[in-house]
Amino acid sequence: GRGWRRRHARPTMPVIPAIGFAACGLATLVALSLGNLPGLAFLQPNEQLHMRGLSDIHVKNGPGIATYLPLVTRARKRNGVKLDETQYAVVRNSLTAEEVTIEGPTLYFLRPHEVLVAGKHGSDLRTKIVLEKQEYIRLRDAKSGNLRQVHGPATVVPSPHETVTSREPQRALKLSDLEYVIVTDTLSGAERLVSGPALFFPQSAYERVGEALHKRPLSELEYTVVTDTLSGSKRVVQGPALYAPASPHDLIGDTSHAFELKQHQYVKLLDSATGGVRVMRGEAVIFPAAHEVPAEGNPAVRNAVNVDDETAVLVLSLQTGQQRLVTDQGLFFPQPLEEIVEVRKLVRVEPHEVAIVRDNKGAFTFHAGNGTGDESGAAFHIPPFSELVTMMWSSGTSKEDVKANVVRNAKQVAYKVPVQKIDLRPQYAFFEYKVRTSDNVELVLEGTIFWAVKDVPRMIERTGDPKGDVWYHARSALIQAVSKVDLLEFMASFNTIARAAAADEAFYEERGVKLYSLEVTRYECADGKTASVLQEIIQETTNRINRMQKQRSDNEVEHEELTAKIEREKQRSALIEAQAANEKLQKSVEGESEGTRLAQNTLAFLRQLNVSVPDAQERLSLLRFFSEQATLTKQTEHLSTGTASLFLTPQDVNLKIQGAHRPGAAYV
Repeated sequence: GRGWRRRHARPTMPVIPAIGFAACGLATLVALSLGNLPGLAFLQPNEQLHMRGLSDIHVKNGPGIATYLPLVTRARKRNGVKLDETQYAVVRNSLTAEEVTIEGPTLYFLRPHEVLVAGKHGSDLRTKIVLEKQEYIRLRDAKSGNLRQVHGPATVVPSPHETVTSREPQRALKLSDLEYVIVTDTLSGAERLVSGPALFFPQSAYERVGEALHKRPLSELEYTVVTDTLSGSKRVVQGPALYAPASPHDLIGDTSHAFELKQHQYVKLLDSATGGVRVMRGEAVIFPAAHEVPAEGNPAVRNAVNVDDETAVLVLSLQTGQQRLVTDQGLFFPQPLEEIVEVRKLVRVEPHEVAIVRDNKGAFTFHAGNGTGDESGAAFHIPPFSELVTMMWSSGTSKEDVKANVVRNAKQVAYKVPVQKIDLRPQYAFFEYKVRTSDNVELVLEGTIFWAVKDVPRMIERTGDPKGDVWYHARSALIQAVSKVDLLEFMASFNTIARAAAADEAFYEERGVKLYSLEVTRYECADGKTASVLQEIIQETTNRINRMQKQRSDNEVEHEELTAKIEREKQRSALIEAQAANEKLQKSVEGESEGTRLAQNTLAFLRQLNVSVPDAQERLSLLRFFSEQATLTKQTEHLSTGTASLFLTPQDVNLKIQGAHRPGAAYV
């Protein structure tokens, strides 16, 4: 080698190009030599060799060794399609476009012209449809358009052209004892009814299942009307029952309650198919027929009328149109073609009342309470085709207040109240009128009207509102009477003016009424200024009367006071005279007693001194001395006890004052 490198150290051509040409030639020779040798592929059990030649395709499944000609064959390994228990695959032949379904579990090797068809979600492997026991599924074949239905429990593998009609498996309809369902065959339109309890699967893929409906529970007193929609016939199903339709064409109506009739009750039933009417009486439970409905409105069950002395029944015959008044006592049940127009109570008329009845010809009948001659009143039933006349009288009390027995006695007749019984007793009404005197002073008068109905036939003939006529006519008469006098004259004689206004008897007699009195109880000026002046006049008059009354009262009080004083002084004079006489008598007695005592004492004193003091003059001097001493002692005693005062004159006092001697001072 070294020699060769040395020999060719300086070639005439470049070295690198020469080497390249040599390598290419060598590779060409190697390729030509290898092209005549077969290729080898070692395949595992799950592998496949896909060999695409110039005009055909071959596959070789493992395990093993596969040979091929590399120059004319393109070979590649691929894994077999592994499908487990829940999988399947759709394989399409690319030459014939035929598709087949391969179910697992298996290891599937594609054939030469087969490819996997991707599913809805893009995956080559698809999941089998697993149906539980209560599930089913419907599959539509796109080639034939047929539907097939598979019930669970099952594992469903659709064919290549089948699609599922619903996203999820449908559940069988579980029907309880209270349910049923109507199933319709969409091909023929036939319907059938399936009643529970059951786990219902449609029998074919063309059956449409309706919603589960509830059977109709009926108690002992309930029923329902079932209508056959094909024939239109109706029938009644009575309880107790749990009713399910016999066919899918039966339409169940509403649940109705049977008519429970007591002994005094009845119900009228009208057959809408024939027009016949029947009356069912109690005591019973009545189930109407299929075409029967209550002939009378709510309530359908009605009480029979208890006819007694106070109650009668006005009945209309629907067959003849005539009315009759039933007064036979007992329970009254109408006949099928009879209708109770009204239950009429006995109309009682008090002795002071009159009731007016008008028949269908317009004739009046007057029922007076005192028509029997005694004071017991009257009572009657209103005959057929007649009514009690109701008049609308003016009133100061509303109709609602009259019903509630509330008397407002308003001063204006602002309401109309119904009056059926004419009261013949004197009645009163309050009024408030505005009048104007001749000197143009507007006054508001308040008062009372006393009136009474005297002739009822004339009243009903001439007026429909006697109270209103009296009220308004009295107002007109009073306005006219007041307009003729001035204020002072009215104030002096308003009662006389009111009596003069009520003197028009012809108006009231013409209407069958009598006005007893028209009394003014209060008046005031309508204008505020005039009312103030009038009030001042009234106040001044009142003050004057009060002052006169007060002066009269003061005079009477003073007179009584002087009389009492005179009498008292007279009694005091008598008292003084009596006291003076008594004192005089007392002093006289005391003086006589004291004189007698002094005389006896003096006589005793002088007698005692007769021996010792013979001279009478001396004895008298001693007596005087002792008397003066006794008097002084008594005075001193009185002074000491504070019951007497001592008054002395200078002559009575021998007073000497001697002070302390000082040199040079004089003695006093």
